[in-house]
Amino acid sequence: MAKIALYQKYRSATFEEVVGQEYIVRSIKNAVQNHKVGHAYLFCGPRGTGKTTMARLLAKAVNCENPEKAPCGVCDNCVAANNGTHPDIIEINAANETHVEDVRDLIERSRLAPMQGKHKIYIIDEVHQLSSAASSALLKTLEEPPENVIFILATTDPQKLLPTIISRCQRFDFTKVRKDQIRDHLLNIAQKEDILLDFEAAELIAVLAEGGMRDALSIMDQCAAYTGDQITVEAIDRIYGLTTTAEKTELIKDILSCNLESILDRIRQYEQRGIDLQRFTDGLLDVVKDTVVYANTHKTALLKVLTREEAEEIGSLADSKTCMHIADELISAKERFRFAQSMTTVFEVVCLKLATEYGKSGSTVQTVKKPAAVTEPQPVSKPQPVPEVPSREIPEPEPVPVPMEEEETKPVPEPVKPAATAEPAPEIEPQTGEITFNLLELLVQCRKDEKKQDEEAFDHVYSMMDLISRKYTSLLQDTKIGASGKDCLILICRNDPIAKRINDRKMNEEIYRFLKKRLEIDKMVFAVTEQEFKDASRQFRTLMHSNQLPEACHIERYSDAVKKEATQEDKIKELFGAENVEII
Repeated sequence: MAKIALYQKYRSATFEEVVGQEYIVRSIKNAVQNHKVGHAYLFCGPRGTGKTTMARLLAKAVNCENPEKAPCGVCDNCVAANNGTHPDIIEINAANETHVEDVRDLIERSRLAPMQGKHKIYIIDEVHQLSSAASSALLKTLEEPPENVIFILATTDPQKLLPTIISRCQRFDFTKVRKDQIRDHLLNIAQKEDILLDFEAAELIAVLAEGGMRDALSIMDQCAAYTGDQITVEAIDRIYGLTTTAEKTELIKDILSCNLESILDRIRQYEQRGIDLQRFTDGLLDVVKDTVVYANTHKTALLKVLTREEAEEIGSLADSKTCMHIADELISAKERFRFAQSMTTVFEVVCLKLATEYGKSGSTVQTVKKPAAVTEPQPVSKPQPVPEVPSREIPEPEPVPVPMEEEETKPVPEPVKPAATAEPAPEIEPQTGEITFNLLELLVQCRKDEKKQDEEAFDHVYSMMDLISRKYTSLLQDTKIGASGKDCLILICRNDPIAKRINDRKMNEEIYRFLKKRLEIDKMVFAVTEQEFKDASRQFRTLMHSNQLPEACHIERYSDAVKKEATQEDKIKELFGAENVEII
C-alpha cells in the first residue's frame, strides 16, 4: 500500500487544529454555534493555505449531531464525512466540470432534499475555471438557493470570477501562513513521525514553502525520503539547489573588493551545482538588507539571515548607500532573468558591473589610509571660517585654501610632481589619481543662465549611441548638472563611485574633450554626489549672508598642444585595450 502523504495524514480534523487563519476560524466557528451559517461562501487565497480544509470542516460542522462540539468527529455524519462517503457533501472540481451542462445538472440535484444530514453542501474547488455560461447559470441558484443547501466556492484567483457571483457570497480571504507557525507545526509533526528535524532546517523549509502549509509538508516528506528521516539544512540545500548564508556573504565581499576572478569562479560553481539563481538573488538581497539594518540600528534582533559579526564585516566594506544601490541592481537583475536565454550570463554581468562600480570604493578602509601617505606640508596661513565638507581632495587630508597656481596645475595630465617625491608614488599615481578642487570656489562663479544653456546641450548626449560615445554616455546618464559657470561644469552623480570615476584624471580629460567636440561645451568637468552638493549649497548660503564667500578660483583647461587627433584605430584600442585588439 502506498504511503499516505503527510499533508493528507495531518489535514486538520477540527477548527482547533487549523494553523493560521485565526479570524476565519473564529468567524466560521461562531456562525456554526449560533446557527447563522450563510447559504454561500467564497474562500480565496494562495495555494496550500487551508481553503479546502476549511470548506470540509464547515460541511462537517453544519451536519454534526453534537452542535456544541461540532465537528465532533465521532457521530455518523462526521465519520461519513471523514471517510468521504457522506451523501450530502458533494465536492466538485471546476477544472474538470467546466461546462454549462455540469452546472445545470448540479442545480437540478441541489433541489432534492438532504439524504442523511440537515444540509446538503456543494464544495466547488477552483471555481474560477468555470466557463462564462456555467458561471451565469450558477448565478440565480446562488442568489436564491433551495432550502438547506449551502454552496462553498474555493479559488486561488478571485479576479477571474464574475463580480455578481462574488457579491452573492460571504467572502473570506485566506492569507499566507506565518513562517514561525509553519516551523512549529513541522517540528510537532516530525516528533510524531520520529523524524529528526533540525530547528534551522524547519525554518528553511518554512521559507521555501512561501506561506503554504501543504507545500511545507510536501517538502518535509521529500527531504525525509532522501535523508532517511534525518533532515538537516545541508540536505535541503543539496535537494533544492540552495546555498548557505556564508556563500552569499563571501560573494558580496568579493564584489566589494572587486575580486573578479573569484566572482566568476563562484558563479561557475553555482552553475555546476544547479543553484537556483532566482532564489540565490533573493538571498543576496536579504544579506544586503541585513547589513543596512544593522549599520543603522546596531540591533541584532532585527537581523534576518546574518549574525552580528557577519553584518559588521560587510558593513566595514561598504556604507549603507552603496548597499542600497547594490540591492537596486539585484532587483533589476531579477526582472531581466525572465527574458534571458542564459540566466547565468545575466547574473555574471550584474556581479561584474557591481564589482567595477562599487568594489574599488566600497571599502571605507581605503579612503582612510590614503591621507597617511601625504608628505607635503599643509598650508595654515589662512584658516577657513567654516569646514570645507564638500571638498573632494584625495591625496591631501582636509582641504584648506592654497595658492591657486598650485591647485590649477593638478588637472593637467602630465606628471607635475618631481621625481624626488618617490614615497607617495606607489599609493596613487598622478595619471590615475583624482582631480582636486574646492567646490565653494567653483560655485561662486556659477550662473543660472549658464546652467540652462548647458542643460539644453546636455539633452542631446543620450542620443549619441555610436561605439565611441557610448563609453561616456553610459557614465553621464547617471548624472545631472548641478551648477555651471563660464569655465566649469559641476555634475551631481547618483553615487560616489560614479563621481570618483568622472574625477579620475584620465577619464576627466576624456570627458572634457568629448563634451567639447560633440556638444561644444568647452568647460572643465567636476563631479560631486548629491549630498556633497547639498552640503556645499547650504554652506554657500551661510557664507554669503556673512559676506565671507571665497574668491573664485582660476580654471585652466586641458592643453590641446600635447594631444593629437586620434585615429579610429587608436580609439578602438583605447576603448577595448590594445592587448585585446588585432587590426586586420
